[in-house]
Amino acid sequence: MVMKLPFKERVFLSVVVMVLAAVLIALAVMQYHWSRVVSDATSARLQANLESSMFGWRDDLYRELTSVFTAIQADPTLPFQEKAVQYAQQYQSWSQTAPHSNLVAHVFLLEDAGAEHARLLQLNTADNQFEAAEWPADLGGTRAWIQEHSADFVNRMRGADRARAMHPHQGFRPGAMGNGMFPIGGPFGADAILAMINLNEMALIRRQISHGRSSAQASGPTISWTIVTLDRAVLEGHIFPELAEAHFSGSEARDYLVAIVGAPGASVIYSTDPGFGSQDAASVDGKMPIFGPPRGSGLRKGANPALGPAVTGNGRHDRAGHFDRGEMGFGGPVRIGVIQTPGSDNDWRLLVRHRKGSLEAVVTGMRRRNLALSFGVLLVLAAGIGIIVISSQRARVLARLQMDFVAAVSHELRTPLAVISSAAENIVDGVVAGRQQLSQYGAEIKSQARHLIQLVEQILLFAAARDKRHHYNVRPVRVVDVIEAALKDTAGVIDAAGVTVEREIAPNLPPIVGDLPALSHCLQNLITNAVKYGGDARWMRIKASAHDQHGRYDEVQISVEDKGLGISAADVRRIFEPFYRSRAASAAQIHGTGLGLSLARDIAQAMGGSLTVSSEPGKGSCFTVYLPFADVSQLQTSAQTAAAVNPKFS
Repeated sequence: MVMKLPFKERVFLSVVVMVLAAVLIALAVMQYHWSRVVSDATSARLQANLESSMFGWRDDLYRELTSVFTAIQADPTLPFQEKAVQYAQQYQSWSQTAPHSNLVAHVFLLEDAGAEHARLLQLNTADNQFEAAEWPADLGGTRAWIQEHSADFVNRMRGADRARAMHPHQGFRPGAMGNGMFPIGGPFGADAILAMINLNEMALIRRQISHGRSSAQASGPTISWTIVTLDRAVLEGHIFPELAEAHFSGSEARDYLVAIVGAPGASVIYSTDPGFGSQDAASVDGKMPIFGPPRGSGLRKGANPALGPAVTGNGRHDRAGHFDRGEMGFGGPVRIGVIQTPGSDNDWRLLVRHRKGSLEAVVTGMRRRNLALSFGVLLVLAAGIGIIVISSQRARVLARLQMDFVAAVSHELRTPLAVISSAAENIVDGVVAGRQQLSQYGAEIKSQARHLIQLVEQILLFAAARDKRHHYNVRPVRVVDVIEAALKDTAGVIDAAGVTVEREIAPNLPPIVGDLPALSHCLQNLITNAVKYGGDARWMRIKASAHDQHGRYDEVQISVEDKGLGISAADVRRIFEPFYRSRAASAAQIHGTGLGLSLARDIAQAMGGSLTVSSEPGKGSCFTVYLPFADVSQLQTSAQTAAAVNPKFS
């Protein structure tokens, strides 16, 4: 019987489904929005981390380059010769502990720069003393730059001395010419610059203001220079790789390609990947100048040209040398300036790009993974909701079917119980007289009791089959024995209904595999169905023959056919479901429990076979059980014998 939910329940279920669908859609939209917000935050965080790594990289590079200057410090009031001795001793101590002492190739001291008697001293590392030396030919650019700016600085110092002498009560900023620092407003940049570098000659220089006695001048402040030449091979082969490994690797979010390039069009100085740096400047995740404030094409209005450009393509610098956040967002104090000489690289730039193409590609990939995971969870949630809704609906339908089953079983039990009770009362009350009448009552009680037993057994078998607790005694049995047992147990039903049984059983069929009582019960259900739904034709046919499957005989088919009500196509799909009864059966008020066909199919499948049905409304039905043979080797001989005895089965 097709069970539909009441109208109110269907409306309620539809509303619940629509509400849940709306909630899932809202969750999906919110998840998509949240993923965008998270991606933007992740992108900002990764960009900030990249900037921090780039500044950390530059700071560590500065520490490597200027560590020798930090190590060799002397009292500015001492004579130049004594300072040179201190420098030599401090350099020797530094070289013994520095991790990259071989970065320094040579150390020079230039005494009284800007004066006619200025002289150059070179540190002899063999005896740890400074010795007079000639200017190396490969430091020509550095020498010219020092001479130009030293003379200008000496003039500025003399002007400051004259102003101090003329206006002794004016306040002057103390320490503006302190040890190792460039003065504000001077020709060498802001006071945050600690040193200058000539990238073409790999020379790092620092100015020293002396207030003590020199070798050629009695007194007064003088300017001297410390010049350190660097080994470029050590810088490119050791320091750059170590810094790149320390700051730009270690996790997926810090897995970058790093390159150091010179001026636009110049060759790549260093790169972690051979293909990165030469033509990738426009497609990097971060770039920044390594030395000094970045230089642009214009100056801020009112800026002092001596301080260098104030407005650049990457940001702005104040007079203290601090880089404000600009186009690329870099910032920080500038500590090493670049000496501008003809033919020099002018400056080096640090280029960084993620190995996956860009930070945008990394964030996009992370967002896609998060979306896939989130929508996967939503799909699982939607599937779970769907399963719950379907299961609840099926549970409701099953509950109604079970209630109908209880009603049907109660009705089936009530009739035989009423007959037995009535017969017993008549016997007790003495209504029954004579041996013949008593015999009739006894036969009726026996028949109704057998009907009750069969009904109870059918319910118990169904319960055992559902719980997989029933154990069958599977062995070879003859097809004829199965059919005869089924007809014998249903003889009373067949005779009472006046049904004619037609048999077509092929001779010499090999034994089949099964449990005889169970197979007999399976056929009994089919025979009982044919009797109940056979209509006015009161006819059935039982047919058994070898089944030709793909040119091989390996199973038998036993068919039970009638010419009764038939089954519609919609009901055929559900006819083997427990408790199910077709509309036609309910309309004809034919009693039944809805368990017979379900139990018959379970028994056939338990024996390794199957049960099928073909039917047409108003023309009858044919149920066919397929069961495997016990010995397949006997098939061909048995089939040939059956064809010879009865050509009808060939």
